[in-house]
Amino acid sequence: MIMTHYKLPLVWIKLQKTGLNVEVDRILEIACVITDGKLRKLVEGPDLVIHQTKDFLDTIGERSQDHHARNGLSEKVTQSITSEKEAEELVIDFVKGHVSAYTPSLAGNSVYVDFMFLKKYMPDLASLFSHVLVDVRSVKALCCHWFPEDVKKAPKKEKKHGAVLDEIKESITELKYYKEHAFRSPKSKRRVNFTPNFENRSTLHSDVS
Repeated sequence: MIMTHYKLPLVWIKLQKTGLNVEVDRILEIACVITDGKLRKLVEGPDLVIHQTKDFLDTIGERSQDHHARNGLSEKVTQSITSEKEAEELVIDFVKGHVSAYTPSLAGNSVYVDFMFLKKYMPDLASLFSHVLVDVRSVKALCCHWFPEDVKKAPKKEKKHGAVLDEIKESITELKYYKEHAFRSPKSKRRVNFTPNFENRSTLHSDVS
C-alpha cells in the first residue's frame, strides 16, 4: 500500500471517554484523521471502539452511563475485542505511515483534554506529537475577540453525538473557515505597525534611584 506523506501534518484525534478525570476515567473510542498543514488534503484513519468491562461501565457517573447507553456506545464497548494497547498500535502505524520525518502537531477541539488521556493510557502514541497543540476552540475564542463578525458566519456544528469521525471533520471545516476568513491576507498593501504600544520601561522606573 502506497502512503501519502503530508507536509507539516496535523493529526486530528477525538476520544470518547467515560468522563474527564484522567485518573479514573477511561477511553472508549478513538478516531484519527490526518491533514496537511494547509488543510487541503485529508486522509481518514482508524475509528476504534475499545473494550471495557460492563462492571467498569457500571461504576461511571450516571449521566455518562445514560449518554453512552443512548448512543449505543456502551454495548459496542462491552462487545469489542480491541484493547487500549491494540488500538494505540493501530493508530501509531497509521500516523507513522503519513507523517514521514515530520513531528506532527495534535489537533482538535479542546484537544488538551484528550492529550492528557493519551499520555496516561496511550503514552507511545502521545510521544509522537509536538508539545504544540492546535486547539480549534482556542482559535475560535481569539476570533471572538478579534474577528467577531467572521465568527457569526462560521459553520455550525450538527452535534452528531457518537459520530466521532464526523466530529473531527466538523472541527477541520471550522478551522479551515477561520483560516480562509479571519486569517485571510489583507487586501490593502498598507503597512501595519505591529509594535506593541508598551509604556517605556525607563519611565516606569524613573523614580527608582
